[in-house]
Amino acid sequence: MPVSTAIPPVASKTAFSNGLPAFLSGGVPSTVVSEKYVGGAPKIPTAADVGMIASGQVLSPPNIPAVIESFVLSLENAANNTGLLSPARAGWTFFAGGTNDKTVLGRVVHRKHVWKLVAVYYGELVFQKLEASQHLDSLLPAQFQQASYESRLLAIPGLNLEVFWLSATKPGGVDLVVRTPTAPTKVGPPLFFPPGKALELQSFLAQIRPLASALLSMPAGYGA
Repeated sequence: MPVSTAIPPVASKTAFSNGLPAFLSGGVPSTVVSEKYVGGAPKIPTAADVGMIASGQVLSPPNIPAVIESFVLSLENAANNTGLLSPARAGWTFFAGGTNDKTVLGRVVHRKHVWKLVAVYYGELVFQKLEASQHLDSLLPAQFQQASYESRLLAIPGLNLEVFWLSATKPGGVDLVVRTPTAPTKVGPPLFFPPGKALELQSFLAQIRPLASALLSMPAGYGA
């Protein structure tokens, strides 16, 4: 396949499966410390919604239709990039479920030598992001359709931005980025490509460079 994904460590998948019920409706006593919504509060999926079937006191693992390795790029690296990416690894993003309103996204990170599920998201945008991750092949421009890529998630928190990073798997290949789905009211940087359109990595890095530099030059208390 032109677009593939890396295989996560077994322990990270186990951490996701074991930790997920605490975040779901009807699960074990909640570990949620904060909730934020865009618009009205969506329904929290149940364990059954995401494929976790109870057998006595034991739940089966969830249905996991997609897993993507996650990376984070700092504002400093975004501002000083030279056309190459060197982001920090940030763990793994697991999707569970597979239908609208019954899909969740979990962030699993490695802390103190242990994998841990630290956040779970749900709602329409989560399902849209899952669908987008499964159809990246169809977004490849004609000149890149014979190339092969590994899909990753790249976040730039200082710019309130997240993209699918299509990393070329062969030497000399051209990396691409695709914006992830965002809420209509979400404030983001004025980039020149919408969600669902692939852009060459160097063009993307050239666009974010002045935006990141402008934020870093703002006085303390302003900007990011």
